[in-house]
Amino acid sequence: MTFFQSKLRQLTAATVGALAVMSATPALAGVIDFESVAPNIYGGTEVITQSGYNLTVIDTPAAGPGGTGFAGAIGDGSDPFLCTVAACPTGNASQFYLGVNDGSLKVTRTDNRLFQLTGLDYAFLAPVGNLGGYSYGQLTLVGELSNGTNVSYAYDFPVLNSLGYSPFQALSLTAFGGNYFSSVTIGSCLFDGNGGCTSPLAGAENQSQFAIDNLRVAPVPEPETYALMGLGLGLVGWMSRRRARAARTDHNNAVANTTAA
Repeated sequence: MTFFQSKLRQLTAATVGALAVMSATPALAGVIDFESVAPNIYGGTEVITQSGYNLTVIDTPAAGPGGTGFAGAIGDGSDPFLCTVAACPTGNASQFYLGVNDGSLKVTRTDNRLFQLTGLDYAFLAPVGNLGGYSYGQLTLVGELSNGTNVSYAYDFPVLNSLGYSPFQALSLTAFGGNYFSSVTIGSCLFDGNGGCTSPLAGAENQSQFAIDNLRVAPVPEPETYALMGLGLGLVGWMSRRRARAARTDHNNAVANTTAA
């Protein structure tokens, strides 16, 4: 066996081993869509686990750590009886999460590593029907960075349609999604009429509500992943150069044999 054949065998074995390690690592879903969780109601402190992520239901702070018995729910948009009092959002016949009564939802990875939230679908869960066609508040996002500091963004809810329902809309989190977070807490607030948005709003407690679906998440690659990628790319480059040299040698030998003949 030549030196080059030995080197190729070593690199090939190393790359196969690296790929095996990568394939053995559980992949985190790119979208949290709530489809694998049975419809349910949550009072606060419950943890919903889906596709490598924990989603912790948080009740309004005024209710204390034990929860009041209704801070969130997972509902089926195709169920005509999903909302008997509130005005459910439109345009989503799948399952989605509803944050009710000033509640919020905290998203973390089950392995406590960093991740990005690059987009989601959202709507306002109107506390009553037949409201005017306005935007009544905002979806709030608070992401915690690895150093413990927070990054906060807020996005106006879609304008209610003529029947008083909020349409689901896709939201691209361009600036927010560029950060790497240890957790993201999703909540909502109501406009106070004075240029602010507050939750809970004085005189209107338990009305800051939202609906979300299709959270687009991305795990941050770990350093060993980059190392494995580098190994694979190095092998590809080495093999390409080796083949190019071999092709040139074969061409030169062919030319030399033709000249000699």
